[in-house]
Amino acid sequence: MKAGEEVLKIYNSPFSVSYKKKDDPLTQADLVANQIISQSIHQHFPGDFILSEEEKELPDRNQFQNIWLLDPIDGTREFVKKNGQFAISVGLSVGGSPELGIVFNPATSELFLGIKNLGVTYSTPDSPDLINWSRSLEISPTKYPPHCLVSNSEFNKGSYSDSFWKDEVHILPLGSIAYKLALLSAGKSDLCISLRPKSDWDIGAGVALVLASGGICQTIIGAKEFNFSERETVKDGIFAGKKELIVSLLDKYSSFIISNFSDYEN
Repeated sequence: MKAGEEVLKIYNSPFSVSYKKKDDPLTQADLVANQIISQSIHQHFPGDFILSEEEKELPDRNQFQNIWLLDPIDGTREFVKKNGQFAISVGLSVGGSPELGIVFNPATSELFLGIKNLGVTYSTPDSPDLINWSRSLEISPTKYPPHCLVSNSEFNKGSYSDSFWKDEVHILPLGSIAYKLALLSAGKSDLCISLRPKSDWDIGAGVALVLASGGICQTIIGAKEFNFSERETVKDGIFAGKKELIVSLLDKYSSFIISNFSDYEN
């Protein structure tokens, strides 16, 4: 992937950082990856719409059946820290439904590809597999207590300090919601939670991957399925994972989980 190669070059070199707003960094890697991927989509799918974090929103987006959801670097703060917890995220929504997800971590060379009704492939340098499709969230054994991937920033701010989280799940903080959802789809975890709002470009590819893997994804507030053709591009958190775990936890603790939600956008 050309975008991944260029991102890795920047990652392994000194680079400057600017800020779109407080605690929201922007690097050359974000812009380079956005340009490469956007040009490729326009070339191969000229009739489709691209919703990208790094491009100005256009008012006629919802007139398009096919919408590409692009975050050229999801986890830019982690990219800046050079901790390897970031990813390139490309999703395709058809009529609002997440149909395709591609997540690539240039630092680890992990590639996740998911297609609705087909499954997910997970490729690493040690296991370059883009042939065998699986629905890992239906077949992988559940860990006890279930492993749950959460945001580094949410964890560091104490969002998971309540004894509930320690008693019911094993919390694992990690950067990039796209990367976390991708790891979940490959059966590397059982759950993934964000207690703060996420934008369509943050989660489009990851949601598609989890659904393709046999899991479920819904908003923290309202327990709604994700529709990427809505006028509003910000969603009220995310609760994703194995169906039986989601159903069980929400049946017992939905009011508690909702009470932990913060509408401060992360």
